[in-house]
Order: sequence, then structure tokens, then C-alpha cells
Amino acid sequence: MLVSPELARWVRHEDCDPLPAMGTMATHPLMAAACLGVLDELEEMDFAAFAARGERLGEAMTSLKGAGPVQDIHGRGFLYGVEVAPGKLWSVMKAVEDRGVFFYPFTGAGEPESEGLVVAPPLTSTDEDIEFLSTALSGALDAVS
Repeated sequence: MLVSPELARWVRHEDCDPLPAMGTMATHPLMAAACLGVLDELEEMDFAAFAARGERLGEAMTSLKGAGPVQDIHGRGFLYGVEVAPGKLWSVMKAVEDRGVFFYPFTGAGEPESEGLVVAPPLTSTDEDIEFLSTALSGALDAVS
């Protein structure tokens, strides 16, 4: 997703939960049309390469378990949740943005409540893209710890 710098500050604002307005399930006709286009593209993908890239992302994410403020990591393929220590989310978000990457935040999930980042790169990501985002996240976690 691309947004102007003026709108981007609201996407990551501490007092704003962006997920309901931006998620796949927002039931907007434009999103439905985009989903149909994605399904068409998926039929043309090289699934062996896609699976291998997902495994590389998984290895990169699981290697961060216990790094800095990371409390837990869950996921598979191209979708991971990185749970961080309470109160560390926004400093991690800032540190990773300073490295050129944006992740969706999550807050208030589970019992007890948790907070963290959703790591979900585009399915068209290259090996270099996966390396870039994992290096950025690793550096951000080190900077915050």
C-alpha cells in the first residue's frame, strides 16, 4: 500500500487502530476487485519459488525470537506476528521505519494483552526484499533493546 506522507502519520499513530479500515475484510468493492486480481495472479505464480521464499522469511523471523524486546513469534509462509514487550511497540515501529520498512502494529490481542508487529510482505517479494526487511527489523530490535 502506498500513501502520502501526510496520511502515513495516521496509519502508524499511537492512538489509531488502522486495521479495521485497511484490512482485507473491510468489505469495500475496490478491495473485492483487487482480491479477484490477486487470485488471477496467484494462478500464474511459481509456487516452488514462492514456498522457498516463504521458508526463508520464516527462518529470518524465527531467528529473531528472544532478540531485544521480542517475546514471541508466530506465523507461516508470508504472514508472521512478532510480539514485543509491553510498551516497546511504538519505539520498535519508529526504529524500523527509520530503516525504510513499515509493519502493521497490533495491540490488545490475547490474554494477557499483547502488542507487536504484523510481518506480511507482498507475495511478489524477492529474496533481496526478504533480506532487506529482516535486516531492518533485526537492526530496529537491537536499537530498542
